[in-house]
Amino acid sequence: MLWVLLAPATAQVYKWVDEKGVTHYGERPPQGGKAEDVRQRLGRPGSAPAKAAQSDWKEKDLEFKKRRIDAEQAEAKSTQRETSQRQACNQARDQLAQLKTARRTYRLDEKGERVFQSDDERNASVARLEQAVSERCR
Repeated sequence: MLWVLLAPATAQVYKWVDEKGVTHYGERPPQGGKAEDVRQRLGRPGSAPAKAAQSDWKEKDLEFKKRRIDAEQAEAKSTQRETSQRQACNQARDQLAQLKTARRTYRLDEKGERVFQSDDERNASVARLEQAVSERCR
């Protein structure tokens, strides 16, 4: 049974050039033509292109992974920036709401004593916080 599989591998191969200059290969030489005996070499033809294709594939895979990582990092930065902006907006809104609902506001001086704001100072603080809300909450 094994001889049947090996028979095609041991067949004789001939090479010849016809009158038009075209090179031919075959198991039988042409009639009346001159043919050379070609030694068969067992091996895997095309193994070098397969390695090149494999390295091409690996390079493309690495490039794809790099692009994917870059995109994920950019998305993470964008998400972080949006979260930070949302927190700043919420903080400014909370401060503004507290300032508007408070009857009297104060700050502590160097001695730790309360210094109450005047109506003009309070209105200036409200205007400043409204400006901050409009800038941070887009």
